Amino acid sequence: MVYIDAHTHFGPPGRDLPPVTPEERIRLMDSIGMDAMVTTPPYSSISADRSYREANLFLLDVQRRYPDRFYCVARVNPHLRGRAVEEAEWALKNGFWGIKIHLRNEAVSPDNRILMFPIMEKLEEYGGLLLLHTGEADYSHPTSVGYLAEHFPEVPIIIGHLGKSFYMDAILVARWFDNVFVDTALCYSLEAIEKAVDLAGPEKVLYASDFPQGCIELETLKIKLADISDRDRELILGLNIKKILDDIRKRRGL
Repeated sequence: MVYIDAHTHFGPPGRDLPPVTPEERIRLMDSIGMDAMVTTPPYSSISADRSYREANLFLLDVQRRYPDRFYCVARVNPHLRGRAVEEAEWALKNGFWGIKIHLRNEAVSPDNRILMFPIMEKLEEYGGLLLLHTGEADYSHPTSVGYLAEHFPEVPIIIGHLGKSFYMDAILVARWFDNVFVDTALCYSLEAIEKAVDLAGPEKVLYASDFPQGCIELETLKIKLADISDRDRELILGLNIKKILDDIRKRRGL
């Protein structure tokens, strides 16, 4: 069975929670039979200049050393405008698999054309996924993700945390748009996962833990306890995110 965590965090030493080295993380993955992690800098790794360059450089080194275990997603601060677009382009050119934006922490809504569209254009140009934190009523309500999905149908967009308490909104956006997926990191309930499978389809649901903020084993248990088929579990626990990554690989001619 393919077992990939679609949403984790990993920051430079002193800027994140343990385990603090890629080798420690690999030992953890090996102990539970996990193949790989999709990982991105935590908010704690933001620099004084409001960028994530140091954290992105750290992950670039991790991915180059262990390319089969870490699929790294760069983080950018859209409010830096041109600099954020340059960071996104640099990341995608250097092999990052996509861009992460924490809509609440960065105080930006997905439907902000000025701040979001130039970054999306780079994802469209180079190939890569967009991972979005969602779940609050202000900037990160999942409904507005549909606006991005409509304008950039070739970019895979992941609604993080299954929209939390707004999971029905997240599920409907994933149902309406072919390029939108939901991840289960710290999602609210088994019911949310079951409804996502039922209404959006099992191919649209990605297992995720938000590790190290979330517990891998507990978040995996949600998938195992949900009232879904064994085949659905296989898709959610790894095959779905693997397909997204494989499609990006093909898009880049790798």
